[in-house]
Amino acid sequence: MEFDIKKCYIYIVVDIVSNLSQICVWRWKVSTLNNIQKTKNQHYVPRMYMKRFGYGATEKRRMSVLFKDEGKVLHNQNPENYASDKYFYDVSNDLLMELLKNDFKVFPSLKESDNLKDEQFVEHALSREEGTYNQMLDEIEENPQSIYNDKTRAIFISFIHSLAYRTKKYRDILDNINYKTEQVLREMCDNMGLDPKIKKDTIKANCISGQQLQIENIISLAPVLGTLNNLLQNYNWYIAYNNTELDFIISDNPAQMVWTGFNDICIPISKRLAIILRVKTEDAPLISHDMPVNNVIELSLKSVIAYNLNQIGIARRCLFGSEKAIDFMSKLNGAMNCMKGKIN
Repeated sequence: MEFDIKKCYIYIVVDIVSNLSQICVWRWKVSTLNNIQKTKNQHYVPRMYMKRFGYGATEKRRMSVLFKDEGKVLHNQNPENYASDKYFYDVSNDLLMELLKNDFKVFPSLKESDNLKDEQFVEHALSREEGTYNQMLDEIEENPQSIYNDKTRAIFISFIHSLAYRTKKYRDILDNINYKTEQVLREMCDNMGLDPKIKKDTIKANCISGQQLQIENIISLAPVLGTLNNLLQNYNWYIAYNNTELDFIISDNPAQMVWTGFNDICIPISKRLAIILRVKTEDAPLISHDMPVNNVIELSLKSVIAYNLNQIGIARRCLFGSEKAIDFMSKLNGAMNCMKGKIN
């Protein structure tokens, strides 16, 4: 199905710019009502997304949790207590201004917002966006064909971009790269007998903290447009129905496939519905071999298991879902852990 790429670009730009410009007014109202209380427990997977894979009444939604390394399973868990960290997105005003400098060149009026002085700007921006994302996911669940609407697709891409880059595992990966880079540079400078100041400047110029890179990918416009261009130009999009006896599960790092460029990207919308993106490259290896008919894929049990195993593979620590799905996947996870133990 053809769609207008230019319209998608316009919609996503307007959405992001609207978020950056309007959040000042929104935050002023919220701060006044809450006496400027800080958000301590900041979620790197939105609670509204985790709840889609749980059970119980909407206002008291619960989920089952699998700790993949320990093999432990807990049922009837509150999403509030998972995929979060203390003050995870807090940044200084100086760093925020630095990260947004290219955006200010395009939209100079944004620089005047007093809201940028808020060290929890990123957390509040993400929280505000979640209402729009939740509404979009509801729309897709009610009418899956709406994913082929330009505006819906643009918002969906903005959502999965955020989902891919905002997690703790992504920051851990960046911090590890930064640490190894710094170690190599220190050794090189020492071997060359460089002056301590030159050594310090060299490291500073070539090493960037995981937090800084992560925040830039979350809030700056260029990375989102890069994801938009990649997913529209290089992937075919399909609606995938899960009518098997096994529900989809998600992890605390549910969309890593987006930034790593998987050939076969499955983004669950709910326990029974997903959007699947498959690279256009001919004969590219895929996770599932179920083929689409008129842009719709009826997934087999084998494919649902494969996509769930992929979530286990990319998880940092936890998997979330229904009792039956988590119990079943915990057995497979235990078998895989035993195999790893034997190999090691």
